[in-house]
Amino acid sequence: MFRHALDHFPALGEDTAEGLDDLPFLDHRRARAWYRPSADGSRCFSSTGTSGHPKRLAWAPEEDAWYVGEKQALFGPWLAGLSRAFVSLAVGHNAGSARQVLEGLGLEVHDAGLSPLDEQCSAIAARQPEVLYCSPSILARLVDRLRDRSGAPREGGRPGSIRRVITNGEVLFPSVRARAQEFFGIGAAHLMDTYGSTEIGTIATTCPACGAYHFLDGLYPEPVPPEVALPSAPADGPDAVVLAVSSVKRTSFPVVRLVTYDVVQGLRRQVCGGVSRFTMDRVLGRCDDLLNYGELFSSFELADLIRRRFPVARWYAFNPRNDLALVIEGVEPPDFRDLLRDRFPLHSRLSDLGLVDEPRIRFVRDFDAFAARAGLAATVEGKEPRHVLTVTPDPSWFDEEVP
Repeated sequence: MFRHALDHFPALGEDTAEGLDDLPFLDHRRARAWYRPSADGSRCFSSTGTSGHPKRLAWAPEEDAWYVGEKQALFGPWLAGLSRAFVSLAVGHNAGSARQVLEGLGLEVHDAGLSPLDEQCSAIAARQPEVLYCSPSILARLVDRLRDRSGAPREGGRPGSIRRVITNGEVLFPSVRARAQEFFGIGAAHLMDTYGSTEIGTIATTCPACGAYHFLDGLYPEPVPPEVALPSAPADGPDAVVLAVSSVKRTSFPVVRLVTYDVVQGLRRQVCGGVSRFTMDRVLGRCDDLLNYGELFSSFELADLIRRRFPVARWYAFNPRNDLALVIEGVEPPDFRDLLRDRFPLHSRLSDLGLVDEPRIRFVRDFDAFAARAGLAATVEGKEPRHVLTVTPDPSWFDEEVP
């Protein structure tokens, strides 16, 4: 890892550095300079994971090639004998390569792209795919709508043709996994969650044998010290850490102790199938102010929109399980929802298509009373609070009087 870093990104090193531990962690401030389009032939994708707000990230042709080849090596044995696949991944690097990955394995692929939820359900019913490849939020919506269309009771379900499910994108929560397995009649080993980022590519996948996430070869994960991650981030448990990753695969972008700002649980080495490898139990969420809502995006644009319309208003975004609710101080103006749609066209389109729920928006006059009922900490003087919280607003928080 250290030799790769110095060979491809000498600017990251110090003259006195003798190993990887001597190189600094690449946090969002230090990484910002590397977000830029590069040589001709590269494909560019938008990323928010380490940049603070969307920036363009280049993938060279040879990097695209290994990305596709790595996915095919990962999926090939697991999908052996299957012939039809359905893809619903919206946008991004993974969406742009999914058809190529699966067709290279000999599968007939229907890529739904950005199409309405009902059309996707009709296509699944008509084409009877054996493989479903989608984001966790779209998976949840597909299961609910397919169940409604089949007339099956919510506790029942029907297996249908689906024999394998692959997820990629936001956090796959255990409840969504369990509902999908129950509805399609598949076991835990038949649903593979792939965890990654635009900067790195695929980072880890769930193992059908042990159920843990296995880090892919060529990657070195490590915990980030609290002073480098966000020291104000709440603790998520005794074995929860913020993840950093180094890679020998990327040459267009320095994945060298890159801080992901993802909070993971159970990071360790363990033996599975006779091989010692890096593993983790699950991804718990983020420790920064990025939102998972159909696609990952920064709250920078949201904060800018609110400040332009309400210069001194306080606000919170509640983002549990890939849903979004906004609570803003003041009285709602008639044009705010239109401004929000214009600022986030992709997410507006996803909600229009039924692929995510519309954001819930609530304006409150007495924000201090709201914050007190919600148990939200008061703003520390001179320091802006984290705006994104991974909890669901309780109706009692909006009561007129404190109980």
